[in-house]
Amino acid sequence: MKSKVCAEAKVVSLPWSNGAMSAKLWRRGGKTIACVPELGLHCYGTSQSEALFRLFTVLLKYYRQLKLYRNQLGRRGQGHLQLLSDWVTGVEDRMRLRGPGKELVTTGRHSPLY
Repeated sequence: MKSKVCAEAKVVSLPWSNGAMSAKLWRRGGKTIACVPELGLHCYGTSQSEALFRLFTVLLKYYRQLKLYRNQLGRRGQGHLQLLSDWVTGVEDRMRLRGPGKELVTTGRHSPLY
C-alpha cells in the first residue's frame, strides 16, 4: 500500500538526466520537498524552484564527495557514483559549445573583440 505522501508526489524530469534518475516533488506543511528516490536524497524549500535548486546543488556536492572517496566506496556507493557520473556528463555536454565554427554575430557598430 502506498503512503499518502507518495500518492501526492509529482514526478518531474531531472534536467539532463538520461532517464536513470527521476525527481519527485510534493508540498508538506508549507514546504516543498524535492527528492531523487534512486539516491535517497531529499531537499526542502519554500518554493518549487528553491527546492529544485537545492537538489541540483546537493547532487553536485554528493557527486564530488563520492568521486573523492571512490576507492573506499561499497557497492551501493559505486552505483550512486555511476548514476551521478552519467548525469554530470550530461550536464557538461549541454553546457559545452556545440561544435567548431560557432561565431559571435554582432549588430550595429560594435566589432567583435578577438
